[in-house]
Amino acid sequence: KMAILSFATDIQAKLRGGDLRTTAVLAAAVFCAVSPLDIPQLLLVLVGAVSCALFQPVKVPGTRRPAKSVAKDLPVDFPMASPQVPVAPIAAYSAPKRRPKTVAAESFPTSLRRSPASAPCGGASPSPWMPQVATPSFQPVVAPTFAAVGWDAQVEELVGSLMPTALNRQAMERLAARVRATVQKLVPEAEVVAFASSACLRGGAFGVAVPDVDVVVSCVPTLLSAKLHGANDKTQAFQQKHAFSRQLEKAALRVFTDRLTATGEFKFRRSAFSADEPKVTLLATEGASAIPLDLAVNSATPLHNAALLTECGRIDARARALILLVRRWARDRGVCHAAKGHLSPYCWTLMAMYFLQVGAEEGDQVLPSLRSFKASSRLAGGSDGEVVATPEGRAPSGKARSVGALFRDFLAFYAGRFQAKTEAVSVRSGRRAAPSP
Repeated sequence: KMAILSFATDIQAKLRGGDLRTTAVLAAAVFCAVSPLDIPQLLLVLVGAVSCALFQPVKVPGTRRPAKSVAKDLPVDFPMASPQVPVAPIAAYSAPKRRPKTVAAESFPTSLRRSPASAPCGGASPSPWMPQVATPSFQPVVAPTFAAVGWDAQVEELVGSLMPTALNRQAMERLAARVRATVQKLVPEAEVVAFASSACLRGGAFGVAVPDVDVVVSCVPTLLSAKLHGANDKTQAFQQKHAFSRQLEKAALRVFTDRLTATGEFKFRRSAFSADEPKVTLLATEGASAIPLDLAVNSATPLHNAALLTECGRIDARARALILLVRRWARDRGVCHAAKGHLSPYCWTLMAMYFLQVGAEEGDQVLPSLRSFKASSRLAGGSDGEVVATPEGRAPSGKARSVGALFRDFLAFYAGRFQAKTEAVSVRSGRRAAPSP
C-alpha cells in the first residue's frame, strides 16, 4: 500500500508539470499496475488514497518556515552595522575555544572592535567580549617629603622614621602569636619568633619583594620530621636521611603555608625554595594595613641580622642608623632582591658594617672587628676565650661626622676605593685584605 501511495504522489507531481508525454506514460503505467487487481483490491486502494489525502496537513502555497534568528545567540552589545564601522560576516564572530590571557588592543581586528556609538551610556563601560589588555601592577617609588631643611637634617628625619617603635614591637608580637597558634596545632613543640629590621608599618616600594619582617619557626629537625611524616617504621629511614636537609624545611613550609592561608588571615605571594634558606613570602593583615613577611623554618639569618643590628646600636648609634639607611636605599633602588641575582639585605648589612670598620678616614674607625662584639662574637666562629674587650666603654671616634656624611662616604668607598677583584668583605677580621684561599 505504501508503494502505491508513493507512486501516486509521483504521478500527481508529474501531472502538475503539464507535460503530455509524461502524462501518457504515467497513465499507461497506472493501467498496467491496476489491471491485474480485483474490484475489492481496487476499492481498498481508492479508500487508502482518499484517507491519506484527508489526513495530510494542508499547506498554504507561498509560505515558508521562518529561519532561526542568529541575533538571539549574540551578546546584547554586539556591534551591529553602522555607517562608521564595517561589520564582518557572522561566521567571523564565532567565539574561539580558548581565549589568550592577554591580547594587545592594536592586534585585534578593526572590524571586531566596538564602535563608540554602539556602546551603552556613550561608551562608558567596556564590552564584556572585548579582549583584556594587560596592565602593569606596581607601586612606584615616591620621593619622601621632609619637614627639615638640609641634607643632614633630612637624613636624620628619615632614619628616625625607619627605627622600630613600640607600636611595631606590639604588631610583631601579635603576628608571632597568630602564626604560633596555627603552627602549634601541627607541631606543639615549635617556637615562633618574629623579627623586624625596621618600621614594618610604613610600607613603600618593593615592600612585598623584600619584606622587613621575618618569622622563623624553630623546632628540632627529628621531631619536626616525625610530626610531619609520622613515626611508623616506613618513614624512619626517610627521617634519618632527610632530618637535617633542605627537603624537610621545604616540606614543613608547604604544610605551614597551607594552614596559614586556610585561616584567611594570610595571603600567599611567592616562594623561594631554591635559596640557601628556603622561605615563603606571605601578606598578613594588620588592621587596615597589610604586613609582608618572610616565613622560614630553622633559619639563622634573621637571628644574625637582629643580633648585629642590636649590638651595632649599642656600640655606636650611627652604625645602626647607617645600616637601616643603606638597606632602605638598596630596597628603593631595587638592588637587594636576591631572587633576581642581587645582594640580599643581610649582605648590605655586612657591607655597611665593613665600611664602618675600614672605610672611614684614618683614625676614624666607628666599629671594631666582629670578635670584639659581646653578644655576636660567636657568629664569627670563635669561643668565649677569643673575645676581645668590647669598645663599648671607650669613646667612639668620629663623633663629629653625621649619618648623612657616612652614607656619602659609604657610596664613594664601594664606588672607587674598594677593589672588588682583589678584596673581600670580612666583618670577622675587620681589615682590608685579599680573600683567603
